[in-house]
Amino acid sequence: MNKRILIPLAVSLAAISMQQAHAGGLWLNEFGAPAMGRAGAGAEAGTGDASAALYSPASMAQIKNTQLMVTGGLLSSSSKFSVESSGVLNGTGNGGDAGDDIPTGSMFYVKPINDQWQFGFSFAALAGAGLDYDNNWAGRYQATLVDLVAMVAMPSIAYSITDKLSVGFGLPIMYTELEMKLAVPRPSNSDGQAKIDGDDTLVGYHLSLWYEFSETTHFGMYYQSEFDAEYGGDAEITPSGLSVGSDLDLNLAAKAYAGLSHQFSDALTGHITLGWEDWSTMDNVNLSTQTGTSIDLPRNWDDTYHYAVGIEYRLAPEWILNAGYAYDTNPVDAQDRTADLPIDRQNRYALGIQHTSATSFDWGAQLVYADLGSAKINTQSIAGGPLTGYSGEYKDNEIIFLSFSANWTL
Repeated sequence: MNKRILIPLAVSLAAISMQQAHAGGLWLNEFGAPAMGRAGAGAEAGTGDASAALYSPASMAQIKNTQLMVTGGLLSSSSKFSVESSGVLNGTGNGGDAGDDIPTGSMFYVKPINDQWQFGFSFAALAGAGLDYDNNWAGRYQATLVDLVAMVAMPSIAYSITDKLSVGFGLPIMYTELEMKLAVPRPSNSDGQAKIDGDDTLVGYHLSLWYEFSETTHFGMYYQSEFDAEYGGDAEITPSGLSVGSDLDLNLAAKAYAGLSHQFSDALTGHITLGWEDWSTMDNVNLSTQTGTSIDLPRNWDDTYHYAVGIEYRLAPEWILNAGYAYDTNPVDAQDRTADLPIDRQNRYALGIQHTSATSFDWGAQLVYADLGSAKINTQSIAGGPLTGYSGEYKDNEIIFLSFSANWTL
């Protein structure tokens, strides 16, 4: 009984743990800063504001005065599934709109110590319900509800080797907390319910490099380490009242990004970013319980690749228009995709406006529309089969990010 219930729990937990992590295939770039208005393109080559402390610490070498940025916004998602076929126990419910509205916020700080050293600190937070499907939907044996909180804090430093070359180091610390529910099939009765609660604190490292080819052309790159997570918590099953302690070992992908920015004229600057994320490390996930059960769960994920282009156009001395586009490749096929992470390839369309002034205060507003693809799911030939397997795709699968930023030079 324990193994039958804990296997679907673990599969769902493995996927949602990555959803809370922050663009490429799964990591997000939407931290609310002005670079979000150009889909993050070129941020590795320097943002010129306090958000450099998170995007690419080495580029803090550009910043000569202490800066503080605060952002706030809203993430609004829509996920509507269309059922094509289902197993004996599933029914044909489509789950309704499983998306939700989540408040977002972040803080960035950069302080030059001397001509060679800069200190930075970043905090990015994402809080609220992630997905909430109707209880009678066809994919309820994978997920019905996900509530999560994810927070990332990163102290960082930059060192200028020369006037044109600098390196950076960051120590990202991620805290995550999760509550998740899914249905448990009981052929002779109505569905039971499984619930899991857990949290984890993860520490990684972030290495970056920044180089100035000329006053108009900057280059930057970074590498963020893999996070080896042991996601501990309790699995509870109703109506049996069974509660089992469990640990889930999974690897959150390392990633490497490079960006280039070039100023074509006083009014126009172009940006480009290329990125790689090592999601093939998710080939297997290990689940162990206090009862001694240990299970390796195949995930069959692929590495993902990220491409972004963007522009800044100075409309007037104090006004800057940002626009950008980003594309991320698909990490998983229909047979391995699950309802708690319904994405495939991703298209992002971004727009932003910045107001700069001769005083110490600048502000901006950013809007991103993310198309997460049709995300086809087909579990009928694997887990569940003719009993609980199902297939279909998402007719609506999208996220809208809206954010406002305020930056002070202190």
